[in-house]
Amino acid sequence: MGEVQPSHRSSVWPLVFILTLVLAGCAEEIYEERFESGDIDLFDDLYGVSAVGEDHVWATGYFGAVYRSRDAGKTWRKLSSGTVKSLNAISFADERNGWVVGRMGYVVHTNDGGDTWERQTLPRKPAQHGFGVHAIDAKRAWIVGTWGGRYYTADGGKTWEDHSLTVVEGHPVFKYLTEVELERYRAGTTIYDDVGLNDVLFLDDQHGWIVGEFGFTWWTDTGGRTWNEGTILGDVRFDDIYFEEYSAEVPEKFEEMLNRVGEVLADREYLRVRIEAFITRPEYNVRGDTFLADDRADNIRTFLEDLEINPDRLRVENRTPFDEEVVDMVEFRRNKIVEKPYATIRVVESPYLFDVKFIDEKNGLVAGLGGVVLKTADGGRTWRYAETGSRQAFFAVGYRGDRAIAVGEKGLRRLSLDAGETWGKFEAGFPPVFTFMRDMMFAARDRCWIVGQGGSVLRSSVGGASWVQVLPPG
Repeated sequence: MGEVQPSHRSSVWPLVFILTLVLAGCAEEIYEERFESGDIDLFDDLYGVSAVGEDHVWATGYFGAVYRSRDAGKTWRKLSSGTVKSLNAISFADERNGWVVGRMGYVVHTNDGGDTWERQTLPRKPAQHGFGVHAIDAKRAWIVGTWGGRYYTADGGKTWEDHSLTVVEGHPVFKYLTEVELERYRAGTTIYDDVGLNDVLFLDDQHGWIVGEFGFTWWTDTGGRTWNEGTILGDVRFDDIYFEEYSAEVPEKFEEMLNRVGEVLADREYLRVRIEAFITRPEYNVRGDTFLADDRADNIRTFLEDLEINPDRLRVENRTPFDEEVVDMVEFRRNKIVEKPYATIRVVESPYLFDVKFIDEKNGLVAGLGGVVLKTADGGRTWRYAETGSRQAFFAVGYRGDRAIAVGEKGLRRLSLDAGETWGKFEAGFPPVFTFMRDMMFAARDRCWIVGQGGSVLRSSVGGASWVQVLPPG
């Protein structure tokens, strides 16, 4: 049985992010390989950090970088990962057993704390980038990545099960598949969903979470046997637009409202809109089709595009099908014909999400692009936005007790003293860092670490109340 990856979704930020990783990876190949262990000679960008107990910490990143500390992050040594590919995430279950994942499906496992690494193979071809990994214990782990990639092992990585997201009939994007993709689907080919998954976390062997692009979140309380999609509770609503009968022109009295729609969309780049229009029975009887509804929706879309809203964020839903054999037209017309001609503008919350952390089975935080921090109090079933006062990207979030910290691009950091309900700036206790901070880890006895651009490592021994920078030295 074959497989195919459709190109039915589009997003500027995910493409930029993935392209950056790919281009970085291409650049890696032209340099001399550096596999030896020892002192850190070049301070590579770091993308992930993992800690076990009070003292054992590992970090990973660009050009196959794997660093290890056995004194709570005070001093570090470079380990040999066996590759020059970018390594995006790392997770240890205990002091000996851990995994690292990276670009082009690179996966390695260690059972001696990182002294040696064994290459492992994911079941998908072509290989997919791995963006997140979580080691539940020495035998069980999850990996997530591009094209809906979700992989699970119960035997220490000797074999990996493919639990990736796929497109089947009833999926929201199934109707957008091309004819070639539909033919392959009917022939038994697996169609993978075009969604990037960036992080996976398990609090114990049953409760886990995954986050990714398009605002997608998933939760499980069955150890991953079943996954359920979470919901972001947004606060943006737009009124319906009513048209003159037999006309597709946007009425002038609604133009001011559409201008406000454009302002909201410009301010919140993670919002997308879905436009659908309808016709009346008399209109249908005169025309004999429902294309007037499509024209109305297209005119709204064009109005918003003229306000410089990215077309990728605007979609007309439930267009009149040209191939009536693939749609129940009686049902389609029943849903398109209404008493008054109008159109709806539905908001889709789709922030690009990078990092997920939970403090217990109910309470968790997520960090994302555009200054986004999401908070849940019901185990990830629903999420709501927290106001952070920033529109820059947050790449990582973490917390212990009521103190929560979010960090991101260009030295961005925010502090919460009420477990993520409200956020403010660090007034003191944080070094003058102006680089990208990519990942954060809280561990035992209030030890915590932040890693990022230029091999930077920050550590705190007081639960994040104050920080010192230990790498690069000086």
